Amino acid sequence: MDNELFVIMLALGCSAILWWGCVRLPRAERQIVASVPIRQTVPGLWAAFNITYYGLILATAQCVAVTLFCILMGSFGYPLWMIGLPAGLMLVICVPASKIIARLVEKKKNTFTVGGASFVGFIVSPFIVSGINAGGFVSIPVLPFLAALAVSYTIGEGIGRLGCISFGCCHGKPLGMCHPVVAWLFRRFHFTFSGQLKKAVYEGGLDDVPLVPVQAITSAIYCIAGLLSTYLFLNGDYRLSFLTAVLITQSWRFASEFLRSDHRGGGRLSVYQLMSVAMIAYSLFIVSFFHSVTVLPQPVALGLKNVATLPFFVAIEMLWAMMFFFVGKSRVTGSDILLYVRKDRI
Repeated sequence: MDNELFVIMLALGCSAILWWGCVRLPRAERQIVASVPIRQTVPGLWAAFNITYYGLILATAQCVAVTLFCILMGSFGYPLWMIGLPAGLMLVICVPASKIIARLVEKKKNTFTVGGASFVGFIVSPFIVSGINAGGFVSIPVLPFLAALAVSYTIGEGIGRLGCISFGCCHGKPLGMCHPVVAWLFRRFHFTFSGQLKKAVYEGGLDDVPLVPVQAITSAIYCIAGLLSTYLFLNGDYRLSFLTAVLITQSWRFASEFLRSDHRGGGRLSVYQLMSVAMIAYSLFIVSFFHSVTVLPQPVALGLKNVATLPFFVAIEMLWAMMFFFVGKSRVTGSDILLYVRKDRI
């Protein structure tokens, strides 16, 4: 498979997922995947916990991002263990950070922030790779690593943002509260959430109110930026690939906050906007500090071979299960299940 065909296939996959998510996920029935009974309260009635589409989508998006990262870095011919060492350390740091930062900024214990986790990841990633290289464990060029990390994050976040559509979180402002130009632009393409379990409804009171489709716009922008960055990476322009992914995503992250109506913390600018500005400045410093390498990656087929192995399949399935367990169990909704025998079928 050549590089152009790989990017085209990736684009087709992203397009299909985004179309499905924007059409199906705002519906009330697309929030809970399953309810699992845990204890009986009265005969036949069981208290249960809910498993969400949000967790399903985020776990899947995380695995897509990790797989893409391994493909891109594998195109250099690096073995899987060498790629997995810094990537694993990144996950160990970023997954808890997604909850800790959300608690500090939004003052809520039962929520997550991908933006906060990515901020921490980008800050620590050069030190992780440099430290591993200095320790003699591996020898990975820093800038291509950061470019592959930025590309995979961008695609993963583009897909993962669909989870916010399902849960009704990270929602946009009501069109009636927007500038007339903005309201006109989204008069036909907007989101309306219904059902008492959607966050836009139970927290914002926005039941069946037309909202700016911030989540869908974010998904589209991130996926387009990720595809462009992937193509640049596979053609050996790691500096531009890295900057394209970071500058587009963080610029939109800054701008999109003005279109959101969920709680973003106090102040005229949210903490997440300040993080975006810091990430842009940090990325410009990174590309000036770390020199790019002259070695071009091999055709992407080499990277595909790297992930088409049984150990990788087992590892990615374990990662998916752990992520799904971490973010899939709803902490803000509950359910009661009535279990009974169908006597007409005995």
